[in-house]
Amino acid sequence: MDPEENYDLTEALVGRDHGSYPADISTGSTIQNTSTTPCSRIRNLPTLFFIVTPMIIFIIAVFVSAALLPIDSTSNSSKQASSLRDSMIQYLARNIPPYDVSNIATLGFQSSGQSKVDGLSDGIVNQTVFYSIQAMTLYPWTDSIPQDVYFEYVTPYSVTNEPRTDHRPLFFDVLKDTLKQYERAAIGNNTHSSQEQIKEVVQLINTRLWALMARDSTKPIVFKASQTPRIYDPLSVIAYGYSSCTGLAIMLVSALRSVGIPARMAGTPAWYGDPSKGDHSWVEVYVVNNEAGKAGEWIFLEPTPGIAEGNEDTANADNLDRDPCQRWFCKADRFNGSTKVYATRYDKLATSFFPMAWADNDKGVPGVDRSNFYTSTCGKCT
Repeated sequence: MDPEENYDLTEALVGRDHGSYPADISTGSTIQNTSTTPCSRIRNLPTLFFIVTPMIIFIIAVFVSAALLPIDSTSNSSKQASSLRDSMIQYLARNIPPYDVSNIATLGFQSSGQSKVDGLSDGIVNQTVFYSIQAMTLYPWTDSIPQDVYFEYVTPYSVTNEPRTDHRPLFFDVLKDTLKQYERAAIGNNTHSSQEQIKEVVQLINTRLWALMARDSTKPIVFKASQTPRIYDPLSVIAYGYSSCTGLAIMLVSALRSVGIPARMAGTPAWYGDPSKGDHSWVEVYVVNNEAGKAGEWIFLEPTPGIAEGNEDTANADNLDRDPCQRWFCKADRFNGSTKVYATRYDKLATSFFPMAWADNDKGVPGVDRSNFYTSTCGKCT
């Protein structure tokens, strides 16, 4: 019996007019002397008590039982994921690059209450956010990454002004088998810290990515100079099988983001401040600090394309533990104070922009000036 039925029945028993009671049903004859009526009502109180009390107890028991029922963890997790998804999309929309404003609906930033047209997909933003949350569910190192870092360097669907493509699901699915031993379910009581996990995974991806994403694993994706801005988004690099440093860097950044590792592109638009001397791009990865309460750091490495399937063990792909001086460009003569270096950002609150050699005077990509770091680090290398 639901509470409404209980309520109606109780009212029928005690009367809708407070202070009145039901007629005396215990006597078979009509009592002419009305002065005895109160006594007859009092006589019926025990009967009323035994009828109403169990109903009240029943109602209380129903509400108490409902309060004590265990919370559906699946439903709760679903609500948390939905809230996180909304927060990520709001962040991406709030900081949307100027190139994408006219295509905001096409990308998947639908207005609240806007109905979805039958036969159309959700747009790449929704896919990117979905797999950003999937990575959090699957990989344990994501627990150690600050939310602001995760939002800015994992959830974005772009790195610079490259063509917008739906590459996130592709990278996530292809790399899932490669990273099977790093999933929460598989890692178990492994004592490796989040920092160690991130470093291992970055090297593994930089080793395997180029053959995994190639049309023929024996013919991996390779470096080919002077391809930007014709071939520099991930799907174009995969389709052609090659790119220059910018396309390779964007591809590695996108692959790392697909598994929940914060990454960004870094580079110089002009060696020695002279465009005629060329430019270069590489990758920076956010590595968490093992000491509680201490911020992580951005460590750089270069994409290492050209590693075919079967050659992984001898390839010696670049990694986050390598001495910076071992990289060809990290030399004192290049970083004498005249070479400027920047890294990409997504947040509009950035105080600088990322200058692109292929898009002179374009200030649409937020950035951070990293010149001092590289001058200090590479200025020691001979």
